[in-house]
Amino acid sequence: MALAKGFGAVEAAAEKVVRPIVEEHGYSLWDVVFIKEGACWYLRILIDKPEGISIDDCTSIDGLINAEIDKQDFVDKIDYLEIGSAGLERAVRRIEQLPATVGKRIRLKTYKLVEGLDAKNVKCVLEDFDGEKLTIKGDFGTVKVDVSEVSTINYDDFDDFDTLMEG
Repeated sequence: MALAKGFGAVEAAAEKVVRPIVEEHGYSLWDVVFIKEGACWYLRILIDKPEGISIDDCTSIDGLINAEIDKQDFVDKIDYLEIGSAGLERAVRRIEQLPATVGKRIRLKTYKLVEGLDAKNVKCVLEDFDGEKLTIKGDFGTVKVDVSEVSTINYDDFDDFDTLMEG
């Protein structure tokens, strides 16, 4: 899976109708994912806010989002609608998410070994993104990686979980 330059058709249509609802309630929309798992199609609305998302946050907008999705032409393609947190280890699936990821600890996987890296799967900090190349920093030093060489990126906040829970 390479980083996408935008949403698929159902994702784009859903994003257009759910973004105002999400933002009116003080959340940010991290992603809209339309994916087939087994025989079923899921539409996932992933939201965020600085202090994290609770179940109550998700349920507070679930009815409003569900009502809007029910009015859309693509509703017959969806088997399940889920509203949830983007999560501590959220996936960075689209290029548009990279600016918000600068400064974050990430796990980056590449399709092939990139010059300057000792593995195709590295933990690092995303230092910069210039629209074409990621500048990453880790135990290996600082390396520039072309976005086309990246297969996946996830936030790498799991190590911070204990600190968050103590906090």
